[in-house]
Amino acid sequence: MADKISWDDEAKGIFDKIINNLPQFHRNIAERLVRESAEEVARGRNGKSVEEKDLIRAFFKEVPPAFKGMMRKLFARLEIDYEKYISDEEEGKGQKTEE
Repeated sequence: MADKISWDDEAKGIFDKIINNLPQFHRNIAERLVRESAEEVARGRNGKSVEEKDLIRAFFKEVPPAFKGMMRKLFARLEIDYEKYISDEEEGKGQKTEE
């Protein structure tokens, strides 16, 4: 098991705000998966703590493609500027869609 990594206050506040705005049904699984993923992303960049950029990347990594549009809307409503951290590929914009 990897060493526990700390969270900076801003990232923790954003994480709590997002989780508290998810439907109850999704909260527990999202909280666990995204927390683990954010810590993994932070370790991957040799960070000493989870930062906002790690958290945002973790959400886009863990949320299924069918729910990414809802997630983008939630981030916009919560005034979370995710676009500065996410490439088109990570966001799923690079995927072909049928028109």
